[in-house]
Amino acid sequence: MKNLVLLFIPLLFTINSLSAAKPNVVLVMADDQGWGQMGYMNHPVLKTPHLDEMSENGLRFARFYAGGPVCSPTRATVLTGRTHDRTGVFDHGYALRSHEKTLGQSMKSAGYATGHFGKWHLNGLRGPGAPIFRDDSHHPGAFGFDEWLSVTNFFDRNPIMSRKGKIKEYSGDSSEIIVNEALKFIKTNARANKPFFTVIWYGTPHDPWTAAKADKKLFTRLSPKAQEHYGELVAMDRSIGMLRKGLREMGVAQNTLAVSYTHLTLPTSDLV
Repeated sequence: MKNLVLLFIPLLFTINSLSAAKPNVVLVMADDQGWGQMGYMNHPVLKTPHLDEMSENGLRFARFYAGGPVCSPTRATVLTGRTHDRTGVFDHGYALRSHEKTLGQSMKSAGYATGHFGKWHLNGLRGPGAPIFRDDSHHPGAFGFDEWLSVTNFFDRNPIMSRKGKIKEYSGDSSEIIVNEALKFIKTNARANKPFFTVIWYGTPHDPWTAAKADKKLFTRLSPKAQEHYGELVAMDRSIGMLRKGLREMGVAQNTLAVSYTHLTLPTSDLV
């Protein structure tokens, strides 16, 4: 384990391509992806063609460190720009203080449609991910997100999620599900010519790992645990490709700034 949490931030599209109009913004975060678990970092077994393309065509910050060593503190710092202990999120499972000003609120005030999709973990709960109830005082909507399809903590295949407090079951890989739902949100706002701020927080590759057979069969020489782990990362990388393709097909790619980042808890070698 490492005490410092390394983030990598490749841009989906180049900054020079952004127009003078308000740029759309997409923030994507993996959950416990090791800093070396990308193909462009010369991983010995894992292939991530879509993340590799992002790295090649964007900017990569290899010395960017998170505000905290675990999940919730990192998320609090990302949303507020403040040291996590000032937000009340001292460790994972602590709730973000209600008076904190977030990116969601700031972007909404600036005229953006705001959406959160995936893991939240800022409402003071621990344990496996569960749907967030409508009466939860710390749901994403309380911090500036107009639309949200979220769970409390980590989640895997066939998740049960909450869309603004309404429970809904999904079938398939969690990474692909939340990207698909995020693209629906983006499409609605693109058609209305409204700039969007979209947060996609994966549950992958946080344990426990559950990958599709087709994804984990690429790693049959590894341990069963490693097969599931890397299989999840294959699906996550594929969802990145879905996101990029969707933005291009909607015609908003050239005015969209996308940032992909991760917080590290496992050295890459632990599962090879």
